[in-house]
Amino acid sequence: MTSGDANERLEGAFLELIEEKPFAKITVNDIVERAGVHRNTFYYHYQSIPAMLSEICRRFVSEMFVVYKDVASPSDCVIPLVKYSMSHKEAMMNVYNSEAKPILMDYVKQIGRFSIDRYIDAVTERTGITRTDKELMAHFLTAGIVGIWTDWVDEGMGKDATDDFIRIGVILEKLNLEAFVI
Repeated sequence: MTSGDANERLEGAFLELIEEKPFAKITVNDIVERAGVHRNTFYYHYQSIPAMLSEICRRFVSEMFVVYKDVASPSDCVIPLVKYSMSHKEAMMNVYNSEAKPILMDYVKQIGRFSIDRYIDAVTERTGITRTDKELMAHFLTAGIVGIWTDWVDEGMGKDATDDFIRIGVILEKLNLEAFVI
């Protein structure tokens, strides 16, 4: 078995387990048993289960940044996150409601900021808006998008939030960010 095969098996086992039970209840033994590898294999690849989660999230976000490098709307990167969250609701809730929540939230913030930064750069390309003002607006809008995603998860992801994020993108485009700059 190659190193890549072991990673895939370990991460696949973890992703199956996180759909089934809370993060805190998953052990290294659970993961290696499900993956069919030796316990030492886990520790060869990962320092801990939170480190594994962080690596899975890092790769997911990196892939999104490649696929969505040219965003037309602030919602372009957030919508795939919403769809992923809905299709893996149990896993998302199990991580979100655990001690691993800060790991998840760090990557959610990265996705939000990536979307907003690209959008702000696109809509302010030919304006006199300073870099400082762009940074301020990016921080403000990222906090809003992450806050809405967080509220949606806090409420149990009961409804599809895709339309809400599309509407946010449309509203921001209509408002034109220049109106926010003093």
